[in-house]
Amino acid sequence: MQDSIVEVRATETLLEGLTAWRNVKNGFRVLDIEYRVDPHKRTDEWLAQARAGMPAAEWEREYGKTWRVYDGKPVYGRDFSEAAHIVTGNILAPRKFKLISGWDGGPNDVNLAWVLGLVDTPHGAVTWIDEYYVDDGDIYGFVQIVGQRLNLEWFKLGGFSLHVADQSVFTLSGVAGDQRTGGKAMADIMRLHGMSPIAGEISLAKRRSTVEKLMREGFTASREGHLVPRWRTHERCPLLIEAMQGGYAYPKVNMGVGGEYKPIPMKNKFSHIANAME
Repeated sequence: MQDSIVEVRATETLLEGLTAWRNVKNGFRVLDIEYRVDPHKRTDEWLAQARAGMPAAEWEREYGKTWRVYDGKPVYGRDFSEAAHIVTGNILAPRKFKLISGWDGGPNDVNLAWVLGLVDTPHGAVTWIDEYYVDDGDIYGFVQIVGQRLNLEWFKLGGFSLHVADQSVFTLSGVAGDQRTGGKAMADIMRLHGMSPIAGEISLAKRRSTVEKLMREGFTASREGHLVPRWRTHERCPLLIEAMQGGYAYPKVNMGVGGEYKPIPMKNKFSHIANAME
């Protein structure tokens, strides 16, 4: 079987907001028209006014070029910036930095999530550097794998982490089919692996306001030499990044009629990884 060869042609910019290219298979000329083709829509004032009050997902559907558009109203969509909040490359950790783990796993939920943060205690900042998520309800196996990651992958950072968990972690597991839990809570299994959980903040509003504050505030990082947000995530946490981009969202009320949304985010893989982070 021969490999298929696709000829790639560079796009041609005809004017601002209007690009063109030719489909090499059928010869069709393709035009990509953006809102910026209208001179009146190229100003920052127009952009701010047009986006005001419009959920990020609806903006991308109407005007954007992002093909992955989530349903609902993003919880952190307005504050999250890929350029500002995503860290790439090597992870640098001075000795004064600390590790903190966030856990989420309800007693009757098969979705389990964990995130690992590197805390810059002098500046009150955090960078999320690892994550793990399963949807099979295997609490024992989940905790075991996280413990191995801390002891092996993050050994150079001390391997020791504070463990902050959702309140549901302390409730006896009711997930059917997992004989190893033996009626224990996820917190009990964590303790068996040398990880003692601390109950996190109950109020969703307080948790989200804290995250939003960290995302908006900045400090001058000595190693980077410029202002950075107090909340960031590393590129090795793709699920958390996707949650912050809009996967973690408030569902529409009555199919979105009237532009109203429910006060509690949708339950999915994004909400679980976000709850662990919060």
